[in-house]
Amino acid sequence: MEEPEVLRGLVLGLHHIAIAVEDLGASRELYLDRLGLAGGEVERVADQGVDVLVVMAGNQRVELVTPAAEDSPVAAFLARRGPGLHHIAWKVADIEAALATLNAAGVRLIDQNPRPGAHGTRIAFLHPKATAGVLMELVEDPES
Repeated sequence: MEEPEVLRGLVLGLHHIAIAVEDLGASRELYLDRLGLAGGEVERVADQGVDVLVVMAGNQRVELVTPAAEDSPVAAFLARRGPGLHHIAWKVADIEAALATLNAAGVRLIDQNPRPGAHGTRIAFLHPKATAGVLMELVEDPES
């Protein structure tokens, strides 16, 4: 199957999936202690009002996200839907170019401009109404 022209070369691969959790301590115990996955330290992303724990399954990255503020989007997500898959993140080389390309193609964006993400990344979200009901994030990651 040929990919649509708007996406050609834009997405370099999967960066991570994010799971919204209510109790980061219990989730850390599940993923690290019971499943035996590798994990680092919790990072607070104040701009988004979340705490993030990155868990590695081989070379696949899973981010466990929990609200650090009552008014964060993740708090609203948990109140509406409960814990579970929050978003899928795609790696891009140039996030400004990716956003411009998607915007020009009529893809509805949540973020018109990139913002700081966890671990030195720059991120932007696409609206789930434009992406088959799945919240998608673009990630420009200087380390991967």
